[in-house]
Amino acid sequence: MAIASLQAERQLKQPTLLEQAKEASLIDISLPDIKGKQQKLSDLKGKVVLLDFTAYQTDYSPEYNILLAKIYKQFRDKGFEIYQVSLDNNENFWKVSASNLPWICVRDEASIYSTVANLYNVKNLPSAFLIDRTGAIQKRIASIESISGEIQKLL
Repeated sequence: MAIASLQAERQLKQPTLLEQAKEASLIDISLPDIKGKQQKLSDLKGKVVLLDFTAYQTDYSPEYNILLAKIYKQFRDKGFEIYQVSLDNNENFWKVSASNLPWICVRDEASIYSTVANLYNVKNLPSAFLIDRTGAIQKRIASIESISGEIQKLL
């Protein structure tokens, strides 16, 4: 009975998942770009970053990347960067698609089984997060069309 009482007391003292999430810092990502160079998300500290999980082999990808290009062009000179994680399973298709994009494009070869995507609780593509200059996640982006105002607030 005493042991059960101690276990119950310990469980009450442990932070909830929500409290842990508020205290958690950025989960770093280090993946290769199209040239094979490792690109670390944490190296972008000091910039406002859009962390974007996507797949280029999808129907939405061309239009989506056109929207991202407009946002990138508008804010890149003010300290904004995009770190785009591809979950494509075809490496060659990814390299061809990403070769024309001006932001950081990396690929997780685990594709839909990506540990990184799982850690960020990515359930649908595209999924994006806005990260402030200190490296803290500020917002999960619901609609890329409404992101300009959110970026402006952090710059």
